[in-house]
Amino acid sequence: MRWVRAEYLKKLAGAAALLAVVAAGSGCATGQSATVLDGRQALAEELNLDPMLIRASASGEVSQMIDVRELFDLAYEAFSQRRYERAAEHYQVVVKYFPDSSYYLPALYNAGLSYEKLDQWDAAAACYRQIIEGSAGTKDALDASFRLANAYDKSGQYTQVVDLMTEVLLGQKIEYFDRIEAYVRRANALRGLEQWSESEDDYRTVLQLNKSAPPGDRLADGSNLMVQTYFGLGRAFHAQVRQIKLVLPTERMGDDLVEKARLFTSAQANYIEALRHHHPQWSTGAGFMIGKLYEDFYTDIFNAEIPDTLSDQAVALYFEELRKQIRPLMERAISVYEKNLSLSKRMGKDAETDEWVSQTTTKLNRLRSFLADPITQRRAEILVANGRKLRHPWDPNETAIDLVGVAIQQASTAALKSPVEDADTPPKKVIPKS
Repeated sequence: MRWVRAEYLKKLAGAAALLAVVAAGSGCATGQSATVLDGRQALAEELNLDPMLIRASASGEVSQMIDVRELFDLAYEAFSQRRYERAAEHYQVVVKYFPDSSYYLPALYNAGLSYEKLDQWDAAAACYRQIIEGSAGTKDALDASFRLANAYDKSGQYTQVVDLMTEVLLGQKIEYFDRIEAYVRRANALRGLEQWSESEDDYRTVLQLNKSAPPGDRLADGSNLMVQTYFGLGRAFHAQVRQIKLVLPTERMGDDLVEKARLFTSAQANYIEALRHHHPQWSTGAGFMIGKLYEDFYTDIFNAEIPDTLSDQAVALYFEELRKQIRPLMERAISVYEKNLSLSKRMGKDAETDEWVSQTTTKLNRLRSFLADPITQRRAEILVANGRKLRHPWDPNETAIDLVGVAIQQASTAALKSPVEDADTPPKKVIPKS
């Protein structure tokens, strides 16, 4: 069996035989036009039928007929029932066989949405690009551009998002809301490319545009795009906090610590702004990131460079004092994680359905264990004293594995420095500093 496309645009006169075969259920539209017959005005009816798809065998026997509207409705029904593969198949049949139909562009767009639901981002992108290429300069193309940007973002193609949204911003005159969305999407992509200053500039542009917009156009602070902007600004500042490493000399370290604290405050302020609106998507994420901000600040200070000239006793005193000074950061992180779980519970979210809640739970349990585990803390201090930088000082697996490497390194160094001893003399033990 095969599908064959057939279009019908016939005058009623002389089409009775054809109508008997295909008119039933074909979604016809009838219009009237005036003609002159024998000096009198008469009405001639014209029948406009939607294109149809005929299923026929090799011998030409017809087994099924369906028009484009029925096919589109089948696709819509499948989509509504979350049968996204079937919906995409139906929409693609419309696209393939009815390119001149009024259903063509909606079918392309909805096919893209179906592929999005299936996480098939390349297939979705192909649909949206087809709309843009065939309808340049139209509202359909603009809408498809935003969906294409989303597909690129989900597949990690951030450069393509930046280029696409820049084209939108520099192209035709667009409405205020679309301009805001284009800036937010571009800022998110720049953040994904770790271009922190550039993403910060775009987020700030969004805030400035919204502040200066007429009251009727202005977006509420709790709207999706605005909460996303505050969250994104927090992420941009947070990343800049992490970029600053605390290294010697002491004067430079002091200046860097001041700048780090300034960026920390800016990141926290924007996270709090995103958090306070209790947005279903971004607020629990902001709560998690505030806790991580404190945790990261603890880690960065813990990893600060230590002068090689310090004696073992001085190093021990340094870490004893450091422990007292930075412990409140970890305690604060734990408190924030606990509050975020309480908020998520009130919002009906749990670790199984929300990734932010899942990460918050994991972090909270690990940090609690770390503060109650002095052995892991001492191991982490030994590693830092020996020049190692720890991504997660609270991770006992990371510290244990690295500690073995330090012990081997110290043993090798001690062996090279030791004078040749008598064969009967037992070797000296090398014990890591604790």
